[in-house]
Amino acid sequence: MDKIALNTESYLISGKENKRFYPFLELEFNENVIYENDTPKYYLIFSDNLKSAHGIGDWIMADLKKNGHNLRELIIELGNGLNLKWDIFSSKTGMEVENSYQTEQIELEILTDKTIERIKTTPQQRV
Repeated sequence: MDKIALNTESYLISGKENKRFYPFLELEFNENVIYENDTPKYYLIFSDNLKSAHGIGDWIMADLKKNGHNLRELIIELGNGLNLKWDIFSSKTGMEVENSYQTEQIELEILTDKTIERIKTTPQQRV
């Protein structure tokens, strides 16, 4: 299981003071964070030509062509197929709690074909 550590910011949102929001605003166009149950968990990156992403890039690109290049919809659908709540955007939005900003380093698992196979064969706990 390959991992990557990303530096990001986090802050609290009014009405949800006990959970931190990680927006990952510094990502490049070919990098994505996949949130599982609103928690950053996986990292997806495409090569410069957007054709390869750790063994899953070709089929992701094929599916993106079929669905009008909507990566968010594809990731949500992939998560649903694995009985997981995935998204490339966090649903935690709102007004930032004053003085709650902090920088953090978050470790994410690199999403690969092997990761998906492991998830498929591991019993999932529904949240």
